[in-house]
Amino acid sequence: MRNDDWLPVSAAALVAGAMALLLATVLTTDGATTQDMFRTVQEQGGRWLGGAVMYFLASVGLILGLPAIIVLVRGPGRRTATAACVVLAVGYLGTAGYAALLIFFRALVVTEALTPAALEAAAKENGLMAFVFAWVGAFYLGELLLAIALWRAGPGVIARWVPLALLGHVVSLAFVGGPAWVSQVAVVLVALPLCGLAIRVAQR
Repeated sequence: MRNDDWLPVSAAALVAGAMALLLATVLTTDGATTQDMFRTVQEQGGRWLGGAVMYFLASVGLILGLPAIIVLVRGPGRRTATAACVVLAVGYLGTAGYAALLIFFRALVVTEALTPAALEAAAKENGLMAFVFAWVGAFYLGELLLAIALWRAGPGVIARWVPLALLGHVVSLAFVGGPAWVSQVAVVLVALPLCGLAIRVAQR
């Protein structure tokens, strides 16, 4: 199959994945405390479930969109872009696992099998923390590598705002404990550059 045949599909998947990630964050982010999470699930269970589904769709779309990024960067930064996509693939796969975790969490809350205190204790369990750190680490490391690769590729390949936005999202990790709107703004710094990448691929 020629690049002309599958590249538009990969680019479209990248856009769909980015938009699904943005929507998932909006649907599941309503306060930073455990009580806020419980209230959202109890009062708006459908919204929470929809957010989990969007996270899963984001995982699928973003993984299918990675080949478009690799093809886009052909000169300087190609090796870094390839490494970034490998690391991002791990992060995107972890997003599917996170979606399953959200659905399981909803089931526990709806059946009253979980309390806020028990959730706080479970959140400190070593196995869960290892998964979360590996997932988040792969996500942000991949973004950092991709930003470096795109910057090295130059404005002839992609506009400068794309790697800068990705770097902005990496920096936003320092404010992860802030208000809910911070995470919603941060995810825009992921979605927009990914859409920009997809549009650039479609134009080539």
